[in-house]
Amino acid sequence: MVKLAVTGLHHRFGRHKVLQGIELTMHAGDCVVLFGDNGSGKSTLLTLLSTRFSLQKGQYTLDGLDSKNHGDEIRDKLVFVSHNSHLYGHLTPVENLLFFADLRQLTPSDDAIRKTIETVGLGRFADRPSRWFSAGMKKRLTLARVLIAKPSLLLLDEPYSALDAQGVNWLNSILTDFLKGGGMIIMASHDPQRVAALDHKPQFLKKGRLLPEGEVVTC
Repeated sequence: MVKLAVTGLHHRFGRHKVLQGIELTMHAGDCVVLFGDNGSGKSTLLTLLSTRFSLQKGQYTLDGLDSKNHGDEIRDKLVFVSHNSHLYGHLTPVENLLFFADLRQLTPSDDAIRKTIETVGLGRFADRPSRWFSAGMKKRLTLARVLIAKPSLLLLDEPYSALDAQGVNWLNSILTDFLKGGGMIIMASHDPQRVAALDHKPQFLKKGRLLPEGEVVTC
């Protein structure tokens, strides 16, 4: 069964055409990795799928819900991890995750929150303000939201940035488990080597268009 469908998606900023006729279909367990030069439209496409931008032209459905009429419901079904962590520096990992869960009207137990923090490798820092965390630690805490929310769709913008080799292996393990559980991933990346461990379909964006399957660009 089709879980995500994008048809005829166009987007522009003023006179500048950023996306031109994007078509994309995904099923449970699918992972699509978007490659392309800076300015090719990768981040714009992720932002549109997160519903942070309104559709100008085209259609986007997730789990049978049309984004134009069911934006709130779609947002409850996805997690978007962008370059900005959207963490609160004065809050600890426990408090950050509790705040995130409250926004989603989720009620995980304190034990579940702490187990999640252990899973992302931050157990020793669970009660320390996150403002002192390294970029890699903040990335791990941001991704912990995925384990709390258990979304249908995970949108990732350059998720390997700020991660060392151990962090890359950890992330790929987390994402593999997410896919095995029926989740879908759309990721923008410049790093085909780090994403190689994932079972994924590469898609190449050039000047706002997805290239036909089999046609590639140099990353």
